[in-house]
Amino acid sequence: MGALLGWTFVLFLLLSQLSATQAFLPLIIQQLTLPFFDTPIFDTTTSSPDDRLPIINLLLFLEGICFIEVGRIAIGQLKGNLVLGVILHLIRMSCLLIVLPAGLTSPSDTKVMISTLVLYSWALTEVGRYPMYLFPLSAMARYVRLVLPIVTFPVGAFAEAVGAYWHLKQLLLVGADDATRSSFHWVQVGLLIMVVGINSLLGPTMAYPALLKKGLPVLLGKKDKSKSTRKKKD
Repeated sequence: MGALLGWTFVLFLLLSQLSATQAFLPLIIQQLTLPFFDTPIFDTTTSSPDDRLPIINLLLFLEGICFIEVGRIAIGQLKGNLVLGVILHLIRMSCLLIVLPAGLTSPSDTKVMISTLVLYSWALTEVGRYPMYLFPLSAMARYVRLVLPIVTFPVGAFAEAVGAYWHLKQLLLVGADDATRSSFHWVQVGLLIMVVGINSLLGPTMAYPALLKKGLPVLLGKKDKSKSTRKKKD
């Protein structure tokens, strides 16, 4: 329940930044939500973790909960795809620690938009995911859980890959020679290459087809028809 409330709050924060939404929000709500996106320009070469946007720190906390869930899958307490969970949240952590801090504070509107799309895709996916675990018998919760990723996954994967690619190019241009580049620099490069590679190659060919296989029958109502047919036969 706590994770659902957290991701719902993240979605609210994102929606509160829209000009159309701000017109309806009381001034006090606007003043309370704005600091989550208010920080100096983030420079990966000079900034410390304290310079990150507050919303990034909130998301890191929520991702910590997700990693606990992955651990519970590993020991058999929860059902789920362990490999997919590890890869998914490793990509998210790479984006949270490397891509999004710079992207959300960039002077480029395009980079801010791409980073915001990443956050929207995550928030919508998680808000749509948790109700099925809280209400396993709810047909509506199951419908949202299986159908929503058909939209949020490709948007999020594309935005993550684009943001990672932009940041990767920037990192490779830092320093005049290899001697000026620390081991941490190359760890970041490796993680960003992983994000771009997985989202560009494995996402469209493996992950998304698997989502479609589960979600499309529910979206088209085929699974419900098959169940009703079985009941009639019984």
